[in-house]
Amino acid sequence: MGDPVSAVRGVRGVTLVALMIGGLLATRLLAASGWDPTVFAAFGEDAAALIEYSEKQLGREVLTRPRQGHDGQHYFVQANDPWMLNPEVNAKLLDRPAYRAQRMAYPAIASGLGLFPPDVVVWALPIVNVIMLGVGSWATASIARKHGGSAWIGLAFALSPGLHSEILIGGAGIVAFAFACVGAWALEEDRAFVAASAFAVSALAREVMVAFIAFIVIFMLLRERRTRVRSSVIALPAVVAVVGWAAYIRLRIDFPGDPDQGREVTFAPFSGAVEALTSGRAGLVDYLVIAAGLSLILLIPFRALRSNVHLTRGAAGFAALGPFLSVFVWQKSFDISRALAPLFTVFALEIFLSRRRPARRQRTGVRSSAAIMMSDSHNQAERCRPNRYSSGAPVSTT
Repeated sequence: MGDPVSAVRGVRGVTLVALMIGGLLATRLLAASGWDPTVFAAFGEDAAALIEYSEKQLGREVLTRPRQGHDGQHYFVQANDPWMLNPEVNAKLLDRPAYRAQRMAYPAIASGLGLFPPDVVVWALPIVNVIMLGVGSWATASIARKHGGSAWIGLAFALSPGLHSEILIGGAGIVAFAFACVGAWALEEDRAFVAASAFAVSALAREVMVAFIAFIVIFMLLRERRTRVRSSVIALPAVVAVVGWAAYIRLRIDFPGDPDQGREVTFAPFSGAVEALTSGRAGLVDYLVIAAGLSLILLIPFRALRSNVHLTRGAAGFAALGPFLSVFVWQKSFDISRALAPLFTVFALEIFLSRRRPARRQRTGVRSSAAIMMSDSHNQAERCRPNRYSSGAPVSTT
C-alpha cells in the first residue's frame, strides 16, 4: 500500500486539484457573466413568474438563460424555504412540485438549513457544488488507495463532464454522487454510522440514488465480505428519509397534476436510446456520448460481479436504470452524461485498479507457494522427530 503519510498527502493533493477544477469552471462562467452569481441559478427567460420572484427576493435584476432555464432556478426557490414552511409563497412556483420538492438536500445545504438570506443563497449554490466536487474526489481517491491504486484516480470524479454541467446549471447531481461516494468509502472502513448518514443525504439530493444504495446492499447480501456493517443498517436510514420526506411534503403542499410526471422514464428497455440514435436530432458529440453510455450500461454490471469495490457495485444500480431512460434524457449529451455520471467515474476507477490487481494476485501466489513449502518442511520435520517414549530413534511413518 506504500507509505501512509505519502498516501494521505496524495489524497489531499487530489482534493486540492479537484477544488481548483471546480473553482476554475465556476470562475470562468462568473467572469463571462459580469460576476453576477445569478448566472448559476439559470433562470429561464420564459419563466416570468420565477424571474419576478427572484428579483423581488434579491432586490435587483437577474441574468437569464434561453427558454425555460435549468434546475438552479428551482433550487434557489427551495433554498429560500427548504422546510416548506411557506409553500404558498415559494413552492407554488416550482414547475413540478412533487419532483422538485423531493430533492431537498442540495437547497437545504446551500441555504444553511434555512438560515441564509437570498443574497447569500445565490452565492452558496455554486460554492456548495465546488466544495462537493472536492469531497467526491477525496472519497474516490481514498477508495482507490484502499484497493492499492493511486490517489490520483480520484480525479475521475472531478473530471466527469456530467458533473461539470451540474456546476454550470446549479444542479444537485454533484451533491448526490459525492455523498454516495463518501458512503461507499465509509463501508470500506466499516464505519456504519457515516455510511448510513451519507447515503441518506445522497438519496434526499436525488431519489434515484436509492438504486445505488440498493445494489450495494444486494451485493453485501449475496457475497460474503469481512465487514462489521450490516446491510439493513446502511439501507434503512435512506429509505426512511426518502419516504418520510415524501409524506411530509405531500402534507405541506397541494400538488396539482403533473403532465410531465414520468417523462424521463420508459417501460421499454433501450427504446429511449434507440429513438435518440435514429431521430436525427443528435449531433456528433451526442452520438459519441450515447454510445459510451450504452457501453457502460453493459460493462459496469459485469465488472461489479468481479469487483470488491462498493462504489462499483453501487454504480451497477445506475446501469440497471439506464435502459429505462426516455428519449428526453438520451438525445442530448448534456443530459445523459449527467444521468449516468457515476458510470463514467467508476469505469475510470476500475480501469486503473484492474492494472494493479494481477500484480497483487501474483504476489499473493508467491507468498502462498512459500507458505506451502514451509508447511511441507514442517511436516517432514514432525515425521522425523524422535518419539519421547522410544529409545530416541526416529519413528518412521512408512
